Amino acid sequence: MRLLKPVLCAVLLWPGFGHANELMRVFELAVQNDATFQASTFARDAAREAKAISRGALLPQISGTANIAEDRFTLHDYDVDPVDPDGAAGPLLDPGGPPEACAAQGGDFSGSDCTVNSQPYNLTVQLNQVLFDWGLWSRLAQSSDLVAAAEITYRAEQQNLALRTATAYFNFLAAADAVRTANAAKQAVERQLDLAKKRFEVGLAAITDQQEAQARYDLSAADLITAEQSLASAREALGVITGSTEVRQAPLREDIPLVGPVPDNVGDWLRATEEGSFEVAGSRLQAEIAEGEVDIVRTRHYPTLGVNATGTEAKSSGFNQGKFGDNRVTLQLNVPIFSGFSTQAAVRQARSTHSQRVAELERARRTAQQNTRNAYQGVIAGVARVKALKQAVVSNQTALQASEVGLEVGARTNIDVLNAQQLLFLAERDYSRARYDYLLSILRLKAGAGQLGAKDLAEIDQLLEIPAGG
Repeated sequence: MRLLKPVLCAVLLWPGFGHANELMRVFELAVQNDATFQASTFARDAAREAKAISRGALLPQISGTANIAEDRFTLHDYDVDPVDPDGAAGPLLDPGGPPEACAAQGGDFSGSDCTVNSQPYNLTVQLNQVLFDWGLWSRLAQSSDLVAAAEITYRAEQQNLALRTATAYFNFLAAADAVRTANAAKQAVERQLDLAKKRFEVGLAAITDQQEAQARYDLSAADLITAEQSLASAREALGVITGSTEVRQAPLREDIPLVGPVPDNVGDWLRATEEGSFEVAGSRLQAEIAEGEVDIVRTRHYPTLGVNATGTEAKSSGFNQGKFGDNRVTLQLNVPIFSGFSTQAAVRQARSTHSQRVAELERARRTAQQNTRNAYQGVIAGVARVKALKQAVVSNQTALQASEVGLEVGARTNIDVLNAQQLLFLAERDYSRARYDYLLSILRLKAGAGQLGAKDLAEIDQLLEIPAGG
């Protein structure tokens, strides 16, 4: 349900609007360079492997081991008869005598010693297959929710990136407008200061008028410095998202359509938020995952059944060395009897975590509804505020003209003109900011319902224009 589509369609059908394309260029830079969004992308990719990992634990597990050694054995007094140590007949092990007997063992005979070199080894291949483990099957079922939760988080960050980009860029534009306004105010006060000096020189004004104008000029110079600092900060904040501070200023066109939310019923928006909010959906999934974790932990009480198959080939070392093999299949049943109450504690811990996630879900719902109400009221109030400030600019322009004429005929003082100038520039600054806030309220309202995307920025982008030489 695209609730705010009529609003943006009305904007696009407004005659005379071109496409600046700067906001979309900034958003593309943000997609490529924003560290927060990149982190969410990697987190989603990592979470997608949860299902394969859980499934792998249920598939056959095959491992192999191999070892080989270099052994050297020496048998001393190999030529002495073990029955008659003092005899000279030699060992009775082999009728051919000690050298031949030693050679038969694969050794080298030297003096009375027989030395055998050997390379024993052991090769083993083992296969383990789970036949029954309810905990592993439960993990596999839970992995789907883990993947879904990661996907929701990623989509929420996509939407958040669009909102953060628009907010940062509009803050940048508002700061640039504030610099222009502050500079115009300084120039206007400077002209008024020059006029006060001339009037004082010819005796048409008191020194206090000149002093008041000088004080206002000093304040306007300080305001301009503050505005320029704010612009630099806004540019840097945008650079954190986009990775670049080379951004053009594409301010809003003077006349933009001002329409309220459609439908004009906050209840419809609240229902859309309950159904489409990524934050609520993510919290709901986390609560379901935590609930499933209670059952998974409880399976530690359950028996498990598996089969183990092992094949071994080995060669012994030393005298009478030889090869042998061993193949066996084992059916293994594990029955938990007592675990020091750790399983019971883990179950209580999982239940508490589930209660925590349920509370967080309720908080997410309330926060989402609050944000939707605020954004809804922001759109309505934004329309009225922009209209009121636009009229305030016109009224203050008229008041300033009247003050300037009154000063010429002596009916007003220089202070009256300075005050009128200050009110006019404040109204112009607030009018500029209010228009950006109005558009941001529209985007926040769509974001609350999970409907904000790049195309919405593209629609807003058509309200911007690149000034001559920009």
